[in-house]
Amino acid sequence: MINMIKADFYRIIRSKALYIAVFLLVLMLGISIYMVEPGMLGNAPVSSNQITEEITFNGVDSEEYDDMSMSDFRKAIVHADGYELDREIVAQNMNLYYIFIFIVAIVISADFSSKGVKNTLSSTISRKKYFLSKILFVNLLCLVLFFLNTYLAHFGNIIFNSKEISASLGTITKTTLLQLPPMLASVSILTGFAFILRKNSLFNTVTIPLILVFQIILSTSVMLLKIPEKFLNYELQSMFMSLAHNPSNKYISNSCLVCAIVVISFNVIGYMCFKKSEIK
Repeated sequence: MINMIKADFYRIIRSKALYIAVFLLVLMLGISIYMVEPGMLGNAPVSSNQITEEITFNGVDSEEYDDMSMSDFRKAIVHADGYELDREIVAQNMNLYYIFIFIVAIVISADFSSKGVKNTLSSTISRKKYFLSKILFVNLLCLVLFFLNTYLAHFGNIIFNSKEISASLGTITKTTLLQLPPMLASVSILTGFAFILRKNSLFNTVTIPLILVFQIILSTSVMLLKIPEKFLNYELQSMFMSLAHNPSNKYISNSCLVCAIVVISFNVIGYMCFKKSEIK
């Protein structure tokens, strides 16, 4: 298993897709830091405005910012009271789901498409060891990118904007640790689909729109089927946002439970599909 992980590491550091993923990560952070507001991909059922209180920047009503130039906006917001840009960026960590797609595609899906998995399994490596090594490597690599994103956002915000709109290092670290359950859940969803679909083209087709489609279905179900709105709080993107804004102990424990179910379910289903599949 260790040799497989080493081989994956050797392959991925030579993959252009990895550097594209890192470039996109840095680009998203750069835009958010320059614009002094977090970017968001997707359409979370629970918005940040529902989670945080309305912030007044230096006595200026938020609606007045629509008529401001970018320069005036930056000057006003870098001295805002109660605004922590790096924490708001971390609250949008569901954006990393699209970066994780690159990682899973390189490590797992590409192996199926290139027939590399057949060569690996024809040696002394069992399907169980193959599955576990891939899962472990993907999670470790995504974990590194996850924390890299946090600290780049934190220190980048301090350097280019102001300490006044930055959370403390301890706060930003605690926030990221609280988000580990939904982060692991999002990675498990991707790895599960990688082993279920086993083709790079299918994997990308399904996973890229997956979160947005699920959010639309969930929101529609709440409206049409009268499902309690509290279930919206446990959609992945909503969990990332809520866990970044002083969540209650009950919400943290419930989120961990939901994410644990997702992690176990997708790993078990992914392994069972891989175990029974015919590798060509």
